[in-house]
Amino acid sequence: MSANKYANLPDIDTAQDVYETEDVFPSSEINKGDSDSDEPSGPRTRAQRGAETSKEELDDSNLISAEDASRHFRRAERRRALYSLEHESRFAYPPSPTSSPSRSPSPSRRPLPARLRALQAELAALEGEVADPSNPALKAEGVDAGEMIRGLVDVRRRLEKVRMGREGRGRLVGVVLGDGGREDSKEDVEEPNADDKTKESKVQEVPEVRGIAEMDKRVGGLEKLVGSVGATLDESTPITPPLLPMLTRLNSQLMLLTQPRHIDSISRRLKLLLSDLERVSTAQTPKRQSQQPGGSTVIPGTATQDALLPLLTRLAPSLPHIPHILTRLRTLSALHASAGEFQGTMAALEEEQRKTKDALEALQSAVGDVETSLEANKGTVAGNVQGLEDRVDRVLTRLEELST
Repeated sequence: MSANKYANLPDIDTAQDVYETEDVFPSSEINKGDSDSDEPSGPRTRAQRGAETSKEELDDSNLISAEDASRHFRRAERRRALYSLEHESRFAYPPSPTSSPSRSPSPSRRPLPARLRALQAELAALEGEVADPSNPALKAEGVDAGEMIRGLVDVRRRLEKVRMGREGRGRLVGVVLGDGGREDSKEDVEEPNADDKTKESKVQEVPEVRGIAEMDKRVGGLEKLVGSVGATLDESTPITPPLLPMLTRLNSQLMLLTQPRHIDSISRRLKLLLSDLERVSTAQTPKRQSQQPGGSTVIPGTATQDALLPLLTRLAPSLPHIPHILTRLRTLSALHASAGEFQGTMAALEEEQRKTKDALEALQSAVGDVETSLEANKGTVAGNVQGLEDRVDRVLTRLEELST
């Protein structure tokens, strides 16, 4: 009944399905395009696409034809082959059939710090293996431990040169020249340049290296002038004072000393000192003349001065170190005071120990006397008990005799 009801109605969808269209093979189009490649194919292709748009219900009018695409990419492949042959396949590698996509990148593409760390780790592992005397690999034939150790030392020295170039003064020079802002990963990227560009870059690197060497030389000269070349931070050698505060202090002192009133006060003090020295000299001249014939007595002041002059000459080279020594002595004064208190405490403890020892000796002698008296009392008590037993025995015998 339902079939008869809908039998006379027209079909709703009479259009051909998209997936029921005939397959169009690109080989035929390519062959057709190769046959008439000289003819202009633009208008004809657009007309064909316009006709097929209504058929497939797809708009591909903005796409290029297969012929144009093959011609375009054929030229690109030809340029790539020529470029790879010209540069000896330096930047292009053939695909490996056995390599997987998850494989680690080539060592040449890794950044320089990562390669340096890998070399250091490998060097540490090799040193551990060589230092192990029980390693069976060292006992194999043709293995010379001395040569291996020499090679390890050479590699470590070269790695230290590389590390020192990237740290410390080398790093500072690189930052000053503008190279420190670059990332380490960018330093490892190689750009495909021609031979003439490589030569030009090498020629430009020579003045840069000379500039770095000149800067290092100038920094060394400045350190030598400042006096911080061999400055260490241990307690034996004092640290050099900073230049800027010292120059500021000297400048302020110079400004104070160059003022007229200070110069006048200094001149007055010098005049007073000279007059005092003249009086002392005139006072000591008769004494020297009177004591010169005998030559046996010596003036105490002159002897003291003669003793102080060599001491001053010996102390003159050590004048820069005297302030540091004084500060060290000031810091050690509290320690010396506590050491004196500790010495007094130790003396009191020793006195108490001596008194305790004397008391112990007295107690020991008293205990000895008590022990001897106890031994004597023991003998006396034993004799008394024995006499008492004898008397009791005699009384018992008499009682038995009386009872009988």
